Amino acid sequence: MPKKKKKSWKELQRDRELKEQKVEKTFQQQMRQTKKNKPRKWSKGKIVLGIIILMVIIGTYMVLQNPSTPFSNIKIKSDGSVEPSTAPILRTNENYYTFTDDIYGSIIIEKDNVIIDGANYILNGDNKDSSKGIEITEKNQITIKNLEVTNFDSGIHLLLSSDNIITHNNLSDNSYSIWLEFSSNNEIISNKITDEYGISLSSSSNFNKISSNIIEDSKGGIGLSYSSNNEIIENILSNSLSGIGLAPYSLNNTISGNSFSNCDGGIALATSSDNLIIENTLTNGLGGIGLSSFSINNSVLRNEIEYIDEGIILTESPSNLIIENSVSNCVAGISLAYSVNNTISENNVLGSQQIGISLSYSEGNYIYHNAFIQNTEQAFSSESLSYWDNGYPSGGNYWSDYLEKYPLAEEIESSGIWNEPYQIFESENDNFPLINQ
Repeated sequence: MPKKKKKSWKELQRDRELKEQKVEKTFQQQMRQTKKNKPRKWSKGKIVLGIIILMVIIGTYMVLQNPSTPFSNIKIKSDGSVEPSTAPILRTNENYYTFTDDIYGSIIIEKDNVIIDGANYILNGDNKDSSKGIEITEKNQITIKNLEVTNFDSGIHLLLSSDNIITHNNLSDNSYSIWLEFSSNNEIISNKITDEYGISLSSSSNFNKISSNIIEDSKGGIGLSYSSNNEIIENILSNSLSGIGLAPYSLNNTISGNSFSNCDGGIALATSSDNLIIENTLTNGLGGIGLSSFSINNSVLRNEIEYIDEGIILTESPSNLIIENSVSNCVAGISLAYSVNNTISENNVLGSQQIGISLSYSEGNYIYHNAFIQNTEQAFSSESLSYWDNGYPSGGNYWSDYLEKYPLAEEIESSGIWNEPYQIFESENDNFPLINQ
C-alpha cells in the first residue's frame, strides 16, 4: 500500500479554519434556538421596579402583622378635650365622641356623661399584663357602644363607677372582656364576647344588669364575687368551660332566661345564698346547676336541663328550693351530698342513664310531687333519712316503674294514690305514691 502524502503546514491551517467555521456555525444555530425558547428578558429598569413592588408588598404585610404605630394612651379629659388632639376620635358635640379610625392604644375617660361610639372601628392592645382597653374610674353615665376591643388584659374596666352602659360591642382575645369593681347600677347589654373570661363583677352590688350578651369559647362566661342584688338575664353562652359562677358571698342575684349549650359547667354557686335561678335552658355539658359550700336559701325554679352528665347537684348546701325543673336524658338527674333540709318538689326527672335522684349523707329533705320516669335506677339513698311524700291526701311522687314492682296495688278511695308504699331504701319509703304524673 502506497504511503499517504503528508500535508503541508498551509493545508493543515486551512483544515483547522474550516473546522472552526463549522463549530461556530453550529454554536450560532444553537444560540438562536435557545433564544427562541427562553422567556423574554427584563430590562434593568423593570427589574428594579419589580424589586420595589415586592418590597412594598412585604413591608405592608409586616405593618399589618406588627403595627409600626406606637402604642398610645388617649384621654378624654374632664374638660371634654381629647389628648392627644391627633387621636382619631371626633367630638361631635359636648358629650358625643366617635371613632374615625382604628386605634392602637388605650383610652382613659375622665369625664362624666359621655357617649363613646366606636363606629365599628377596632381598639387594639399590646397583650401586656394589666393593660386596659377602656378605663373608667369614679365616673358615671358613660355609654360605650359599637366598638371592637381586642388584645388587652382587660377590655373594658370600671372601678367605683355607676350608671354606665356597655352595649353592642365586640370583645375578643382579651384576658377579661368586661370587668367591674366596686361599681353599681351599670348595664352590660347585647355585647358579643369571645375571650378567656367574659364578664366579671367583683364587689359590685346593687342593680347591675347583664343581659342579652352572646358569650362563646371562654374559660368563664359570667362570674360574680362578693356581688349582690344583680340581674343576669337572657344571655347566650356556648362552648365554654364555665357558664355562670357566683362565689363567694354573692347574695340576692337573679339568674333568669339564660341559654347554655356545650358548656362543661352551667350555673355554679359556692358560698352564695338567697339567689333566684329561674327558667334557664341548659343542654350538653358536664354539670347543669350546682350549689356547694353552704349555699343556702336559693331557689332553683322551672329550669330545663337536658343531656348533661349531672343535672342538679347540691353539695353541703342546706335549705334550698328545687321546684318545677325538667331534667331529662342526663347521666344523673338530681344529686345531694351532705345537704339537709332542702325541698325538692314538682320536678320531672326523665331518662337518666344511671339514676334519677340520689342522696348521700343528706337528711331531712322533703321530696314530693315529682315525676321519676324511665330512669335506669329511679332513686338511691345512703345515710339520708328524708321525707319522700307530703302525707295523705297530698301524696308523694310518681314512679313510672311502680306497677312493675307492685302489680297488685290498688288506688286508695279515688284519691290518685296507690295503697302500697314505694320503697326507696330499706326503711325509706314513699308512703303515698301518685298514680298519675
